Amino acid sequence: MRSSTRLVTVTAAALLCAGALSACGPDNGGQDGGRSAAPAAPTSAAPATGTTQPGGTAKPTAGADQGKGVPAKAWADTKSIPMDETYHFAPLAANAKPVTGPIGFKGMELCHAAPPKGDEYMYTDGAARAKAAVGFGGDRWTAQQTVDFWGDPTHSSGNAQTANAIRRGLVEAVTNCARTAPGATVKVTSAADAPYFAATVTAPQPDGSTATLHEYVVLGGGAVTELSVWATAKGGAQPKDAWKAPEDKYVATGMTAPLCEAFSGCN
Repeated sequence: MRSSTRLVTVTAAALLCAGALSACGPDNGGQDGGRSAAPAAPTSAAPATGTTQPGGTAKPTAGADQGKGVPAKAWADTKSIPMDETYHFAPLAANAKPVTGPIGFKGMELCHAAPPKGDEYMYTDGAARAKAAVGFGGDRWTAQQTVDFWGDPTHSSGNAQTANAIRRGLVEAVTNCARTAPGATVKVTSAADAPYFAATVTAPQPDGSTATLHEYVVLGGGAVTELSVWATAKGGAQPKDAWKAPEDKYVATGMTAPLCEAFSGCN
């Protein structure tokens, strides 16, 4: 009888364990394992995106897929881009490509200007960077937008400071284009206190042609973005199609509004 009673007791305990594992596992074994196992999938899955923006998912982080890090809604609507009335540009978002190496701005490229000494790292780091170009090339106008996002400035003031430093370096490079590109001329068309920068640059090219660039630069939400619209004509000729553009402030608004919709922290 004593053996039978012990067998019944052991059997009952085994059944209880099967129905309530958390009560029967080793100390800090079954109980901790039960708590950590369930959240494991969402915890690892959410940061893997690391690229989408406000709207419920993770923000971009350094090292993330940078093409996805700049969402489609961050790009300017082509209707706000100069010459769209004539060309009916394809959507910038559909033509966006990630920048995985040092980021290049058209204004600095045309003016043969290097990043300010000591600030080179600003052009290789960042949370998300991409550019999109549409147009025809040659003596017809091409439009290109470049977006360099450093992060939400409400989380780190350094993001805003870095984006502003990049903007300042780009503006100075374009303003002083004649120093680095002999023969270049620059006409700044934005006011000194405007929340955007706009200028027109003409620069002789090595093959004897002349490039004409219309440059726009704005800040928003820890990001700096450049819109460049340019054409290159040979032998002193003008671009094939006459320049048509909204006022600078409307072009700038067309860049800032989507940027601030995509990235939080705009002032």
